[in-house]
Amino acid sequence: MNKSDKTGVLKVYIGESDKIHGRPLFEEIVFEARNAGLAGATVFKGVMSFGASHSVHTMKIFALSSDMPITIEIVDNLEKLNEFATHLNNLMEKSKRGGMITIQELDVVWYERGEKYKN
Repeated sequence: MNKSDKTGVLKVYIGESDKIHGRPLFEEIVFEARNAGLAGATVFKGVMSFGASHSVHTMKIFALSSDMPITIEIVDNLEKLNEFATHLNNLMEKSKRGGMITIQELDVVWYERGEKYKN
């Protein structure tokens, strides 16, 4: 990713228990993003959510859910993100678990590889 590129963030909203090919869907998405050469991806676990089904998922003691919300954020140039979104749509359809994918344009203020990755 070049700092001068038109950049964006692709966000994927899924459930923690979603799987594909016998492994967590969020892991598959991160490894696919890495294999696609994207700049970076981070997985976040939420504490409460609801989606299209309107079922509430929460960490409250009396309503423990085994399907907590997961958000994956992937940052790179918009062209690469749009290309990856096409691949991701197919992956999401294969999982048959539902979810949502969004892309937003953003300004990257600073991006640099750390010393340990420069060699």
